[in-house]
Amino acid sequence: MVAHDRTDHRILHALQLAPRAPFARIAAVIGVSEQTVARRYQRMRTSGIVRVLARADETRTPGMSSWTLRIGCRPGTAATLAEALARRDDTSWISLGAGGAEITCQATVHEHRAGLLNQLPRASNVLTFSAHQVLHRFVGRGEADWVAPGEELDAAGRAALLEGTPSSTGDPDVRLEPADAALMAALADDGRASWAALAAATGGTQRQVAQRVAALTAAGAIYFHLDVANSAVGIHTVASLWFTIAPNHLAEAGARLADHTELAYAAAVTGRSNLMASAMCRDASALYRYLTTKVAEIPGVQSVETVPQLTRVKQAHFLIQDGRVRDPRA
Repeated sequence: MVAHDRTDHRILHALQLAPRAPFARIAAVIGVSEQTVARRYQRMRTSGIVRVLARADETRTPGMSSWTLRIGCRPGTAATLAEALARRDDTSWISLGAGGAEITCQATVHEHRAGLLNQLPRASNVLTFSAHQVLHRFVGRGEADWVAPGEELDAAGRAALLEGTPSSTGDPDVRLEPADAALMAALADDGRASWAALAAATGGTQRQVAQRVAALTAAGAIYFHLDVANSAVGIHTVASLWFTIAPNHLAEAGARLADHTELAYAAAVTGRSNLMASAMCRDASALYRYLTTKVAEIPGVQSVETVPQLTRVKQAHFLIQDGRVRDPRA
């Protein structure tokens, strides 16, 4: 279960940059046939290397907010609690860290609805609990979230792939509505689902779903993401980074961090640390080099707490079982 060669990695990078790009365009950019791209993508998807999905930007959705939770557990209980959390629809990015004693978890909170923020602190196996609301998710300029640095597309390939792709300059008043629930459920299951499949799932026409997806994406209300099995692309060291940054440097620092290929995620949050990020490196030495070079160059960084994540239990939507990306409903 490995993305075996450079072609696989370049297909993944193309999908990272343009998750719904036609296979023909990806093929033209990386110099192989459309059939090769389609076959390799289906193999990687079936074998649990990658899944494409759409996610809501909770900061842009009325009545919803996103939180990062740090949960300290009694010895020997963290794995069981993490697995239970992973089965919930309102959780993502669940990892066991700090030697297996701490769970890091993203949770979506709905206004006026009891959820994890109320339930977890009272759980008998929870020793410590802190919740940090996500205030702003920093988005890079095309390289954010890349998973296999060193084998990415070159500048010409990126430009060709993204040519004609609309930027996020749509109507800022466009928001997810209750009527979008079926559409989002279908895109969470398969972010590359055809317009015909999405129309069947929603009861609309292909034209209607295409226009709605385009409007939501352009407005930043939703974004597309890849869940990737880290070990398949040579990523063996994952760590949560908790930054304390001078307020007058926060926006600049977040923007710079979002462009780092070593980071899969960066966001301004509430709490003692005002920015949280997830680092993905080939090994501990690569993480050390990242912290002492790229991070050290950013003005305003006052401190950074590094928490190694030993086991990934859940990604954005899909579970990680035996090193593979799996459907949580299975």
